[in-house]
Amino acid sequence: MLKDWLLLKARILNVANLPAITATLVIIVVTLIAEDISGTAYIEKSRSDLHNKATQTALSLQGAIIANIESGRGLANVLAIEPNMTNERFKQLARQIMHRYSFTKILAVAPDLVVDRIYPFEGNESVIGLDYRNNQAQKDMVLRARDSNQLTMAGPLDLVQGGQGLIIRYPVYIDDPEKGRYFWGIVSSVLEMQRFYDVFGLMNSGDDVEYALVGRDGKGADGEQFFGDARIHELDPIKVKVNFQVASWELLAVPKAGWIVPASIYWIIRLIAFVAFLFVVVPMVIVARLSRERMAHLNAHIESQRELARISKRFELAVEALKLGVWEYDPSTRKFYWDAQTREIYGVDADYDVNDLSWKSLLAPEDRKRIFLEGPGVIAQEGKYLTDYRLIMPDGKTKTIRVSAFSWVDEDGKFKYVGVNWDITQHVAREQALHEARAVGELRYQELEKAKTRIEFNALHDYLTKLPNRRYMDDYLAGSEVRGRTFVRDSDSWLLKIDLDGFKEINDSFGHAAGDAILVKVAELLRELTEADEFVSRIGGDEFVVLCSGKANPKRPQELAERFIAEVQKPYDYNGLTCRIGASIGISNWKDAKGDPDKLRSNADLALYQSKQSGKGCFTFFSQPLFDNASEKRRLADDLLRGIENKEFIAYYQGQYDAKTHKLVGAEALARWVHPERGIVYPDKFIELADSLGVTNEIDAMIMEHALATKAYWAENKLHVDRISVNVSAKRLSDRDLIPSLKALDFDPSNLTFELVESTFLDRSAPQVAANIRRLREMDIEIEIDDFGTAYASIVSLTHLLPNRLKIDRELIFPVSSSEHQRELVHSIIHIGRTLGIGIVAEGIETMEHAEILRVMGADLLQGFAFCKPMAREPFLAHHMARNSFIVA
Repeated sequence: MLKDWLLLKARILNVANLPAITATLVIIVVTLIAEDISGTAYIEKSRSDLHNKATQTALSLQGAIIANIESGRGLANVLAIEPNMTNERFKQLARQIMHRYSFTKILAVAPDLVVDRIYPFEGNESVIGLDYRNNQAQKDMVLRARDSNQLTMAGPLDLVQGGQGLIIRYPVYIDDPEKGRYFWGIVSSVLEMQRFYDVFGLMNSGDDVEYALVGRDGKGADGEQFFGDARIHELDPIKVKVNFQVASWELLAVPKAGWIVPASIYWIIRLIAFVAFLFVVVPMVIVARLSRERMAHLNAHIESQRELARISKRFELAVEALKLGVWEYDPSTRKFYWDAQTREIYGVDADYDVNDLSWKSLLAPEDRKRIFLEGPGVIAQEGKYLTDYRLIMPDGKTKTIRVSAFSWVDEDGKFKYVGVNWDITQHVAREQALHEARAVGELRYQELEKAKTRIEFNALHDYLTKLPNRRYMDDYLAGSEVRGRTFVRDSDSWLLKIDLDGFKEINDSFGHAAGDAILVKVAELLRELTEADEFVSRIGGDEFVVLCSGKANPKRPQELAERFIAEVQKPYDYNGLTCRIGASIGISNWKDAKGDPDKLRSNADLALYQSKQSGKGCFTFFSQPLFDNASEKRRLADDLLRGIENKEFIAYYQGQYDAKTHKLVGAEALARWVHPERGIVYPDKFIELADSLGVTNEIDAMIMEHALATKAYWAENKLHVDRISVNVSAKRLSDRDLIPSLKALDFDPSNLTFELVESTFLDRSAPQVAANIRRLREMDIEIEIDDFGTAYASIVSLTHLLPNRLKIDRELIFPVSSSEHQRELVHSIIHIGRTLGIGIVAEGIETMEHAEILRVMGADLLQGFAFCKPMAREPFLAHHMARNSFIVA
């Protein structure tokens, strides 16, 4: 029996202790869960705040880098239009790009991959002359930019000048009407990374945040870390993309102290748990002990259990509301109960009677009416009521309070309201600050989008006329959709290439501002004349392109060209000045281009060139004969350049004879091209082409060398010729190297005569031409004016120059045998020459009758077929050796 009683007692003791043990375990578990939830919530909020901050920093960094890249691209675009840009112009553009807010440190320009301009120059002098092709460190990136026609980026790299930098390479391609599209060179831009770090707070954020950057040359997240502590990856950092097209970086951010939850959060929860332990477990232990010792006092035990239930209920509500202000309201008695925390929220003392409803005056008037009218009805329907309201404190400050109220029936069956209040003023302030920060971020994002839109527009449009530019047109012709438009590439599609006539004269006469006004007017005119689905572009200078379709109207390109030419010729008033221009147009068809946009453009260029050759102010359609003729000229140009390299140009010689004795006294060297396939080619077939290619100097030099060698050859074979005349082109006479090259030759200058055409003689006012003529005379080289009478030489000009001889053109000589008027004209020229002491050479002597008439008139020398046709030097020698045996002095 004793044993059974002891076992029963032990069971009773264990059962009595079970609530306390359970409550302890519950408090421990709830405490651990609360700590975990609070810590997780704190970390998540910290990560969210840091993510927002890092996103704003990344957007700012991204926008700054894109803006600086586009600034460098703008310089490359300007160089594509102005390849011969002066150094001052380059410095001006560089200074505009490298303003005080710019991150660009160095700008360099390398035509043909050799650096010839750099800004700033001070400190970078050694870079001038750098050939990228010989620099292994930079060669690959430069060639990749050239071959892909896309900008490339390297870096961040350690710079020789110190610090890190991004190196951007911009290829510059030029579209030349004659050469076509060709690679011009490279523009290099160095962005200073240290400024990015400083400006955007990456080096010293000021808010205990540590940053790092990952990515190199477009490798993105797989790239290397080039900024920040490498240990940042171990701290679970926030990662934000920084994307600027040519490369993609990741911005990493962590708090400098790591993701650490403040100990105060855990201690508050533990304090709550400790208080709960004191209020729950300790009383339960005491009650258990009393129950064991005072089993007889059952009523007291029951009352204790009721009190314990009330305490437990309040504890559960306090835990649910994070142990904040608890209140209770009894509708039957209209009495309030507030705990200390509620009193603290309202700022009232512990002895304040809360049933004195003067505290209601603290509620904001609009909230007071809402709470007391709305709350009971909501609780009646839903059983709970959750809302926020404001308190206007005596010091004028406003608190925002959140209330959660419930209805319940106590153990006595009384209906009551119970609720919790907590102060959310700081939470609301943080939410407002976050909302404002988001609004600022959104505004900045919108500004970046607007800037991006402006940059895209500027990249695709001409800055002056706002028309699409060459890049836009190239993409459009290639079939790409550009701003919602696509070029229809079929046989009904036409390209009109427009070039303004007289535009250079407007710039020279009235200034570039007038020229710009004309370009704007032309753009407006083209917009008026074209339809909505037609494309208008300014591709550079005074050149425009129109793309139209002839599907609805086959004559559309012709009508458009006619209307434009007619309208553009109308006078335009600029600041009281009357400006007049015209236009020449070349028209090509997509069908003729055989699906090649470049061919479409080159065909239009060819047709435009024909319009220019036809007198301007007209339009020309591309045709196959036009192409064949151009191809023939290109082949002839290639042959001409090859012929110069192979020295295929020689001289044929025509004698000059004394008018009285008919004795050989001189010879004129006439250029001939000994073509390996075409045979002998005369100057009228190649001189104009040579002049356009800029090689007349080389041909003149070859003819003169041939003439000097020929004179020596004749002398060795007993043929005496006083002098040989060689023609000198205007370009050769204006060459500053003419005199040094002549002095380098071993010859007697008195045996040489330079023949100047009358147009060159008129241009002697040019400083270099005048200087060369003066030094030729100093060398005893005689000057002869060729084709006199066909241009506009004046007697005053003759008195200034006083050449040794005038050569009367054959067009004036030939009619003298049949025209009295012509004889008088020629006789007047001879008389002028004799008056000025200038010798007279009559060329084009076809018959001996001509020879006799000119002798009687007083000519000194005769030249023409009546005596000798132009011959190579060997036949010339044979002809005159045979002739000399018949001449009688």
